[in-house]
Amino acid sequence: MEQELEEKYKIGAPEAWAAPLSEEELLSNMVESDFSQQQYDEGKDYCYFLRKIQYTDDTQNAEYNCMAYSVQQPGTLEFASVNEFVLYPSEHMVFHRIAILRDGVLIDKLPDTTFKVLDNEGESLDGVINSSKKININIKDVRLYDIILVEDTRVLTFSDKDFLRKELIKYVWSSPDVYWAYGSYTFDFMNKRSKPVAYKKQFFRDEQADLVPIEEGVIAPGETFSLRYADYLNPVDVNRELFPFIDFSTQYTYEELLLLVLPYYEVTLSSKPLLEYAPDLVAQLDALNDDIEAKIQLAIEFVQNHVRYIYNEEEMHGHKPQDPWITYEFKQGDCKAKTVLLKCVLDYIGVASSIALVNYQADYYLRHYLPSLFNFNHVIVKIHHNEQDYFVDATYRDEYGTLENRTFISFLNYMEIKPNNVLQQRESYTSPNFSIFDEITLDVKDEVGTISIKTTHRYGRANGMRRYVKMTNKKAVIDNTNNFVFNCMDFSEGENGNDKRELFKNASLTVLSDDKVNNIFVTLYTATINKPYYVGNNGRKYVKFYDGNILKNHLKDYVLKDVSFWHTYDRERYSITIRSDKPIDTEDHYTNRQMDVHYVLFKYSLKKKIDKYGATAEIEYTPLSNVEVPIEDIADLRDKYAAIGKESAFGLGVAMAKPSFFDSVRALFGGK
Repeated sequence: MEQELEEKYKIGAPEAWAAPLSEEELLSNMVESDFSQQQYDEGKDYCYFLRKIQYTDDTQNAEYNCMAYSVQQPGTLEFASVNEFVLYPSEHMVFHRIAILRDGVLIDKLPDTTFKVLDNEGESLDGVINSSKKININIKDVRLYDIILVEDTRVLTFSDKDFLRKELIKYVWSSPDVYWAYGSYTFDFMNKRSKPVAYKKQFFRDEQADLVPIEEGVIAPGETFSLRYADYLNPVDVNRELFPFIDFSTQYTYEELLLLVLPYYEVTLSSKPLLEYAPDLVAQLDALNDDIEAKIQLAIEFVQNHVRYIYNEEEMHGHKPQDPWITYEFKQGDCKAKTVLLKCVLDYIGVASSIALVNYQADYYLRHYLPSLFNFNHVIVKIHHNEQDYFVDATYRDEYGTLENRTFISFLNYMEIKPNNVLQQRESYTSPNFSIFDEITLDVKDEVGTISIKTTHRYGRANGMRRYVKMTNKKAVIDNTNNFVFNCMDFSEGENGNDKRELFKNASLTVLSDDKVNNIFVTLYTATINKPYYVGNNGRKYVKFYDGNILKNHLKDYVLKDVSFWHTYDRERYSITIRSDKPIDTEDHYTNRQMDVHYVLFKYSLKKKIDKYGATAEIEYTPLSNVEVPIEDIADLRDKYAAIGKESAFGLGVAMAKPSFFDSVRALFGGK
């Protein structure tokens, strides 16, 4: 074990390909300038130089870094003194120099540096197998205003498990952090492989901050791609723009890449019949006779809920799936293993399916990246049934319903593991039914309101609410629902005597029904509310129920000018009834407002019925989901949602009629 830990790092000289600088050359680059003084005057830290080299050949990938930076802030002092490097099984670190420049003297700090190798496995109980190690380094006696010099190389030596890494390189260079200023910044990508490496340079800008055209090229074996900057401050606006990046990838098409992994999936899928290793499961499927919908539900829920998800980061990119009988026997596996087992079950019941590669987190970037299998980090199942395509993630848990009633997974790009396949994009989606149907009744009598909210949850909302009620403390459920109602009624804490703790009485939330076949989960919330009025500045009383979720307010804050907006929302319906023992103003503008929106991305309607003692609002919202909205269309979309809020058309509010002269006289004598 000690030998293994020692092999995770060593002290040594840089490789010849790094062309390391001599001590004299290093010192000549650690000198002050007008540019460095400007950074100090602004209270910033300054990097005198940063040399980065990404080196790759047919046996290893290596990343060389040599940098010298100032320690002007206490936070930087902490970062400089103690640091950690996370390494995976085939990786190790080589530390070349750790030194400080203090009072013009370069002091070697390697003898004053403590190295510790620690396990990085912190989530194994949750099904995350992380074979990585952490190297913790602690440099003794680093002081404010020192200049730190660090030179090291991270090396990934290809093992037998790294058959894809031997064949493919995938590296993404991103422009440096905007906090640092650099006197000199250099980057080299050295291709010493036997195959060419393509590159794609994107989201770079000119001096006017306009995007420059994408640059693409090829780095032949033995060639180097280079970037050079002097007196450099990264000008990117991190709130509105993407960091410029360069994608490096072995030159392949997706069709060619599939040929590398397709045989492994084909062998695994065809090696043993399901009956041979899962007779109990087969018996359950056969007992359902010709009920294909129930068979599909059983297949999905068995793999999702009865096979534990184990995420092994080391093996994720291997694309050698575990044999399905092993997954079935041990009842555990990673996404590839669970997906392969699910496909085997679907094959047995005669349902067409395929294995698909996705990356939920980097979905937007997939079409910007060069073709690479390393673009994907997850595997799911695509099912074709009744002329419809469905996507099922075998790693989900506590998901229920027949295929058409399950959670809709929102993403755009995917690639099926089939011969001659390419990156595909899904079509937009409109839900066949409402994911949420709220039936809200608010009765006000003698200054006390009685509210009931019956909510019918479908699809992913049913699964989510079912889990929420099951896993959350009952008091917390009530408190959260009270807070939701408080906001919907337009109350403000501390105003008009509104105290959430005193406002709601006898609040409860009960489950009325739970249909796990049609995946319908129905809840009922009830409460009494003291003084359920919103009081305007003019003293006018209103009773309101406005659900702000309809407005998609996060769209107001969307300012990215490089990235399209992802429009994916649930279909919603609301029936809101407010009744009062006092007459309402049937001519009030807010009470009578209605709306009908027919937009390409959503349809929205608000219809009302008004009488002397109450009103009912029927609201329906049907979005077009799983849609990428182009940058130039975002402003129009924002305006359409904003109009709903501007017209107060996202709920119901009734204004209490001003008391007449005779009402006032009667009130003086205790009349009602």
